[in-house]
Amino acid sequence: MSRRVVGNAASVMMVQAGSYVLPLINIPYLLRVIGPEHYGLIAFSQAVMMYFVTLSDYGFDLSATRELAVHRDDAKLRSELYCAVMTIKCGLCLLSLLILCLLAHFVSRFHSDAPVFFASFGIVIGTVLFPQWFFLGVEKMYWLSVDNLAANAIFTAGIFLFVRRPSDFLIAAILQAGGKLVSGILGLIILFSTEHVKLTAPTFSRLRHQVVDGWHVFLSYAASTFYTSSNAVALGLVCGMTQVGYFSAAYKIFTAFQLLTVPMGQALYPHVCSLAHRSQQLAVEYLRRAMIVIGGLTFMAGLLVILLARVIVHVAMGPKYMASVRILELLAMAPFAFAINNIFGTQGMLNFGMKEQFSRTIIISALFNTLILVPLCYWFKAPGAAVSGLITQTAMAIMMAMALRGRGIDLLPRLSDLRAQVSAMSVFSLRRAWAAEK
Repeated sequence: MSRRVVGNAASVMMVQAGSYVLPLINIPYLLRVIGPEHYGLIAFSQAVMMYFVTLSDYGFDLSATRELAVHRDDAKLRSELYCAVMTIKCGLCLLSLLILCLLAHFVSRFHSDAPVFFASFGIVIGTVLFPQWFFLGVEKMYWLSVDNLAANAIFTAGIFLFVRRPSDFLIAAILQAGGKLVSGILGLIILFSTEHVKLTAPTFSRLRHQVVDGWHVFLSYAASTFYTSSNAVALGLVCGMTQVGYFSAAYKIFTAFQLLTVPMGQALYPHVCSLAHRSQQLAVEYLRRAMIVIGGLTFMAGLLVILLARVIVHVAMGPKYMASVRILELLAMAPFAFAINNIFGTQGMLNFGMKEQFSRTIIISALFNTLILVPLCYWFKAPGAAVSGLITQTAMAIMMAMALRGRGIDLLPRLSDLRAQVSAMSVFSLRRAWAAEK
């Protein structure tokens, strides 16, 4: 694996740490101060915001990143691409705000707690402004990651200072969204200070190209968000906010362990895109080795979480929340399944010209999750939501592997790949493989 890929993976990990690990520090405090019901309400509102984040992002984290990675040296195209993407993102953000206003007016669940939902909408605005897709494309993530980590650290500290009693749950929601919003604004300052992007009015043809190019990625992202965020939303509608609180507390811990896969996957994508552009076989061999490293790390991490689940919950949440132990145990192997799906889908299918098959697989998985989610939540409450997610991820991996096999592409590692990786005992064998390919 190249030094640039490893460096960007570390930078993306800092971004994810700011978004997911720092909020973990607040979990024990918030659960004790505002209680599981109010914590569940905040988690419910944030799950709803993920629908709007997905709509406004429109899959540009992959489609625009891919285009920028191929043409990163063309300064004029970079400016045109940025302006077109941001025009679409801002328009979709306004549409999201309109939808939220309608929900707050007509739906009682949203109307009664409207301030919490509008406070959480800061997450959507901050995500729209945050130019992660651009810096991933040019593979310069360092300062953006510092910005995100610092902003979220400040607002995390603010929760300890300003949230003192159960009635302060709205302040908690504002502060959690505030980190995203400030990080997005600072990201724009970094972008215009370092990349010399010039603002121009995008042409209709450029806007249309971005919409068409990102459509299949958007569908897959939308379906993926539907089956991930819907677990908390369905749980809240079926079982109430307290169960959402138990589930979301365990899910926050799960997302911290998922940091093993997300940064590496995001940093790998532009490199695999460039590699596949030169030779599909080289990309296949590279992804087989990557699967050994990333899959091995997440599998071992999952086993460790299962073994330590009771201790983790006791320390992070307190003895009153031991009901979350079973939820965390069920979620423990989900990062492993997520890592495999990332190799098969995002890294493989999207880079090998299988956008439609990829979108179809995600949509089918989302529909499957919808069919089993509500009954499992009704029968088993929060653990049922965890089971639904794990079953869906497993089914998705099987469908993606079958789709790739149908095109004559096998990303499962060979025994020789495993032996070579084990003998190397580190990710640096991937670096040597990349150097040989180059």
